[in-house]
Amino acid sequence: MQDLLKKRWYSFCGIQGCSPQSTESIYGAIVDSYSQYFRQYHQLGHLAGCFIQLDGIRPALNDPEVVEYALWFHDIVCVPRASSNEMLSAAAAGYAANRLGLSDRFGARAAELILLTNHKATASDNDGAYFTDIDLTIFGQSWQGFMDYERQIRAEYSSLSEKAYRQGRIQVVRFFLDKKTIYQTQYFREKFEENARQNLLKLLKFLES
Repeated sequence: MQDLLKKRWYSFCGIQGCSPQSTESIYGAIVDSYSQYFRQYHQLGHLAGCFIQLDGIRPALNDPEVVEYALWFHDIVCVPRASSNEMLSAAAAGYAANRLGLSDRFGARAAELILLTNHKATASDNDGAYFTDIDLTIFGQSWQGFMDYERQIRAEYSSLSEKAYRQGRIQVVRFFLDKKTIYQTQYFREKFEENARQNLLKLLKFLES
């Protein structure tokens, strides 16, 4: 997996005309961040899964290069219980874009996409909708895959008591279930919406038991 991710990053940076030095330096920072000891779900495997989904919808995007770049950075800052993860990840993407010699517009657009991954706002454009949907595709996996994800999230919040974790997780699950649709694009609704709702409903029942 790491070899495939490295090949993908170097290919992306080569196409963008980034220097070999900045390409290597930023990639090292990405790997270090996603390999932090406390990460159980938000690690390199999550990135790899996001890129699989990206490759399936790439022709539907207006600016697939920016979307791909933003995915690399969308969880680069991931501190359990912190409320600034998206903001700091967006800032990191902007800083790295500058280091890589990408345009200010490119970096700013990537930052806008990353800020959407708090999932509180509806995306205002096509690429934003696809970007946020990619981040949520884990909800629509098989029950076993979904519960593997849930156990990984619980491990990331191991500092919380079981009661505190369940209370917070119930709020998150209800937030998504209360939405008219979990996914903003027709493609991902058709692919994952039904299964995602079933998974979340079953999880809610378990958390409330």
